[in-house]
Order: sequence, then structure tokens, then C-alpha cells
Amino acid sequence: MASLVSVLPEISVHPSSALWLENSRTAIVADVHLGYSWAQRRRGELGPLADFRTREKLLNLLEGLRPLRIVFLGDLVHAPKPSAPERDWIEKMLLELSGRVNLIAIRGNHDRAFRHDFGHLNIELRDYWSDGLLTAVHGDRLAVATISEGGLLVSGHLHPCLGVRDASGASQKLPVFLVSKRCIVLPAFSPFARGYEIMGGLPADLAARFGDEPIEVYAATTTRVARLGPLQQAIERIWETDAGAATQFRRRSAG
Repeated sequence: MASLVSVLPEISVHPSSALWLENSRTAIVADVHLGYSWAQRRRGELGPLADFRTREKLLNLLEGLRPLRIVFLGDLVHAPKPSAPERDWIEKMLLELSGRVNLIAIRGNHDRAFRHDFGHLNIELRDYWSDGLLTAVHGDRLAVATISEGGLLVSGHLHPCLGVRDASGASQKLPVFLVSKRCIVLPAFSPFARGYEIMGGLPADLAARFGDEPIEVYAATTTRVARLGPLQQAIERIWETDAGAATQFRRRSAG
């Protein structure tokens, strides 16, 4: 498990974008969005059916970590009323997983019809999940669970990322974990989910959850985890090395 990077006692982050709880051998993944390719086709976008990449990530996670439990942190599926082949693919994927590991799904805003569409599967559906002082929610409704004094909130929904450019000038969104002693926000597990650029700051309700605690940033590249340091310092390094990012940062900061 050399690919794991410890961020808090008994809590690590994984290159796949999963959070790992060592004591309970639980993997937490956010915003998987199964069926994304099919849903986009139903909207008229004729891209390739590439959901196999999500399946590969999930199976690699099982092989690498050998969890006893996977907690899906909301938005397990992308859209309600799936087409027949879409439903069949999602069902087979979830049956394959549930045959190997205990599955818990926290309701996300994309999961509004999950019980109707896939309620017959062996998946426990909840509004939130707790493990000691840790409470996990999707993140679209942060008040859905009460966090005890000194407790840790874990959420998804935001899809946090930082925009970076390589030496050739090509840009990409780098999925990142946001970590403090009070709150952890996971990047989207889906390789297709568009990210929320945190260069301009966090939504007010989420920023309030972090409070004055310093926020550490960890990038998940699928193959490794890279610690980028405190949030403001990570932003400033990108600002200093990327003129486009600097302009964007100044514009958002001024607003």
C-alpha cells in the first residue's frame, strides 16, 4: 500500500481519489457517476461509451486495498430513468462489486431515483454514514447530519480541482483532496466529472465548515498522490508560474 499517503491518524488518501480508513478497512469514494456516457448520449452528445474506465478504477481499488467496505459518497449513478443497456451495465457493475465487498451508498443529488431503479440490489442506502467521530455526507446538504464536537466531516459533491499547465502549455484540471482536522472534501472518482476550480475560493457554507483550520491540498493523479501544501500556497505557486491562472486568480479575488 505504498501508494497511500497518510493525511490524519489512521486516514489516508489514495491515487484513485478514494479515502482510506485503516481501522475499519473502509474505502470512501465520491461522485462515481455510473452511466455517465449513456446519459450523455441520451442528451444528444455522441461521445464514446467509455464507462469501462470507471469500472477499471473501482476494480483496481478493490485489488489494491482489499477493503471490507466501500462507502459511495453520493452520486453513485449519473442520471435517473436509465436506458435498457445503461441499466444493465450499471446493475452488472454493482452486482460484481457487492459480491466481493459490503456496499453503502449515501444519497446524492444525482441519486434521486436510485431506490426505484436499483433498490433491489444488495446496497445499503443512507443519508449519511458514521465511523467513530467521522461523519460522511454527500455535500449538497451539509446540514443533513450533526457533527459532534471535535468530529470530522467528510464530503464529496464539490469535485475540487486545480487548473495546471505543463511545459507545452497544455492545461488540465488536477483532482485534489482538501484536508483539515475538521473537514475533508474528496475529488470526484469519475474520470469524466468536471471539476470545481478552487483557485477562486470555496463556497461559503463549505468554507464555514473548515473554519480557521489550515487546509492541506493533495492531488490525485490515478497513479500517485502528491502533497501540494497549504491551499493558499498551492494557489500562489500556480499563480506565479501560469500567467493565465494569475489573471483568473486576480479577477476572482477582486470580485
